[in-house]
Amino acid sequence: MKGAAGVRRQPEPEPAPALESVVRQAMRLPSLASKYERSWGRGRLTLGDLPVLTRRELETATTEALALGLGGGMLWAHSGTLEAPGLSLLPQEMFVSRIRDDWNPLGPADIVANLHPAGRMQPDHYFFNRFAAASGATVLPVGRLPENPDDDWLAFFARQGVTALAAPPQAVVRLLGASTAGRPLPWLRTLLLGGAFHDATEDGLLASRFPYTDVWRLYGTPTAWVIGRRGPQCLADLYHPLPHQLVEVVDGRLLVTTLTTSRTPPIIRYDTEERGEFAHCACGRPGPAVRVLGARPPSFRFHGHTVSARELVDLATAHEEVTDAQVAVGPDQRIQLRVRLAPGVADDHHSHAWIRFRVLESHLALAVCVREQPDAFEVISVDELSGPSALVSEEF
Repeated sequence: MKGAAGVRRQPEPEPAPALESVVRQAMRLPSLASKYERSWGRGRLTLGDLPVLTRRELETATTEALALGLGGGMLWAHSGTLEAPGLSLLPQEMFVSRIRDDWNPLGPADIVANLHPAGRMQPDHYFFNRFAAASGATVLPVGRLPENPDDDWLAFFARQGVTALAAPPQAVVRLLGASTAGRPLPWLRTLLLGGAFHDATEDGLLASRFPYTDVWRLYGTPTAWVIGRRGPQCLADLYHPLPHQLVEVVDGRLLVTTLTTSRTPPIIRYDTEERGEFAHCACGRPGPAVRVLGARPPSFRFHGHTVSARELVDLATAHEEVTDAQVAVGPDQRIQLRVRLAPGVADDHHSHAWIRFRVLESHLALAVCVREQPDAFEVISVDELSGPSALVSEEF
């Protein structure tokens, strides 16, 4: 598994029969048939024979599957805008049984408060409801926490006998900042993090806030779905690939192949647009683990979601008030959308608020997070942008 940077590394041996079944299924779709026909004609397939699947190609194949009536699953928005959504199909079962076979933190004695928001075509709320039920646990599908003081809800959970929380990154931030910080929550035995969106909340911070709690994490993306898992004994930022998810690292890029025909279109060497590397985990689990290093520019992570800076720029400049725009991301999970206003547009709070509203209303990922932390996203006007890039990282 060791090698120089840029060398492709992957688990051995390759599961050829499963790979052939997945490629055969992919070739039912016109765009993927033309993509894989040359590799298919060579005889026995190996993973290295196959081309990388891009996000745009997957979106095209998803559109074809829907048009041909080959969907039969749940349709989610993994990114994009209302005018140009990035859609992804998952089977109805959402791989719950496969994930639970390898990651099993719950049991019949647990009561799980699910804080993932429902709607906006986001899958995690529905996944954790299914996962808890499949584990024999009782689920309390709270969804997004109301604007009431967080302490009231923590007390409510304690009275109802809640033993576990499934929470998105933005809810974790609120819980960490609740006025009960510093006082232990002995009723909270299990914290379930991650899913379609990667939660990078620091383990040390969670341990100091929840000293009696085991933290179990999933790593995934909305397109590739859940890729890896980790338990309380695993090292920070390391995830063990699930058995049905074949992970490669090529030039620092994370590629994923889903080795099952239950998903249409199939995921074959899909470029997750994330960075990573193979590493060893001290938990003792056999096989390599993957260290997740973050999104590749011009995308960035915001409370677990991977957001395209180019999409935000395009949304801002689609209206006549803005001539150009740029996204700046600070180290404390704050975003500035910096805009150059068109001549004659008032540089005031009203104009900034109007641009912000329209961008958030049209973006399918960012609005969910900003609703929890409205101060984390602001629009400011500037005379000049910081170079031609859509994304910059700065202190502000």
